[in-house]
Amino acid sequence: MCDDVDDGVQEVFVKVFRAALPREETFLAWFYQVILNTGRDQGRRRSSRLRLLRRLTESAPPDVVPAPEPPSGDRRLRDALQALGPEFREAVALRFFADLPLEEIARCQGVPTGTVKSRLHTALSRLRSALTAPIAQPSPAAPGTLDAHGVPPDAAENEGGSNAHSGDIQPEVPTP
Repeated sequence: MCDDVDDGVQEVFVKVFRAALPREETFLAWFYQVILNTGRDQGRRRSSRLRLLRRLTESAPPDVVPAPEPPSGDRRLRDALQALGPEFREAVALRFFADLPLEEIARCQGVPTGTVKSRLHTALSRLRSALTAPIAQPSPAAPGTLDAHGVPPDAAENEGGSNAHSGDIQPEVPTP
């Protein structure tokens, strides 16, 4: 993930170095537009790579598939941000991470200021509801369901707490 960010930053600065710079009063909006477009390009490239990786993983033998990397950061926040549309994520990032005023965000996204306000309001509302929703707990097995051995989940409890199923070989443990 950090390598992607480093690559993106490098790509942005190469584009800025090679470009004809705009007037000083429009530079910041232009610069953020370059950042947004580079991020969008990287997202499309990453999406293509992930689809290819998924296809390769599905077709590879199980012993060849690498273990997934552990996620970093707050997973609920990352998932909630990912669930937003790209225009909402951009508005949130520009406002709260780049600390841009609404007028600059509007110029970067090429929309009126009112649209930026609406996007931020909608995005924050969706984030708030996603982050304040209770975390889903695994539900107990529904009556009539069977476990991997074809035995009802509560059958072991009814047999004095033993979790041995017919056909399972249990080691003999000497009692003291």
